[in-house]
Amino acid sequence: MAFGQYGKRRPGGGARLRSQRGRIAQNWWSQRFVDGLERTGDRGRLQRGRTYARAGQVVELRPRPGAVGARVQGSRPRPYLVEVTVRRWSGAEVEAVVATVVENPLLLAPLFAGDVPPGLVDLLSGIGVGLLPDDREVTYDCSCPDDGEPCKHAAAVVYALAERLDAEPATVLTLRGVELADLLRRVTTAASGPSEPVEDLTAHVATFHRAGGDLPELVVRDRVPGRTVADDLDDLVLGPGGAGIADVLRPYYVALQAGATRSRA
Repeated sequence: MAFGQYGKRRPGGGARLRSQRGRIAQNWWSQRFVDGLERTGDRGRLQRGRTYARAGQVVELRPRPGAVGARVQGSRPRPYLVEVTVRRWSGAEVEAVVATVVENPLLLAPLFAGDVPPGLVDLLSGIGVGLLPDDREVTYDCSCPDDGEPCKHAAAVVYALAERLDAEPATVLTLRGVELADLLRRVTTAASGPSEPVEDLTAHVATFHRAGGDLPELVVRDRVPGRTVADDLDDLVLGPGGAGIADVLRPYYVALQAGATRSRA
């Protein structure tokens, strides 16, 4: 297909989306991210944006705290510059997020795995902190002459970003102004005081259970032999990508259960 004539879309050379038909956002968090766009955007521009994204017209996508910058190839020789801005959390909101995770340490397992558990979204909503931005918290800017908001180039960026969120859900924290590694450092510090940078889950699981200070006397109900709390972790807690996390946590719960049994003897 020839694109040399002015006014027709030139080949972009960017990565084509994996989804070439139907819904682009495959997971709940990425779908909710594009919901605002699709509620307010012009249907024709959205359709052209999907076509652009699927064809690889988004030649560069750079998420950073509070925004995503991109270059989108249109009909002109030089790509258009696009920036999608997301309202960053305030300092008070970040502290509320840290406190919520400290108070609910089971959320840490999926976060260490780079996932965003649905339980975190629900808990934050309960204290008035939105993790997934709505359409009132997102603005669009593009160097193209189209005065529509969002234009097809900005729409293409949102769709490309939605697929990035499918693969890297913690990117939504970046858009809120907090890198996942920094959030985990804040949580670790709040839970147990200053420590070395977080490296992996198994090195810090014991710290999770000290998050609230000294534990009260444990009351552990009788369980099926060989079964622990880890076996009861469900998708709400672990979230997408949680397979295998219960196996990592199981030895720690076994130790806690054994200690509680001895203290009752």
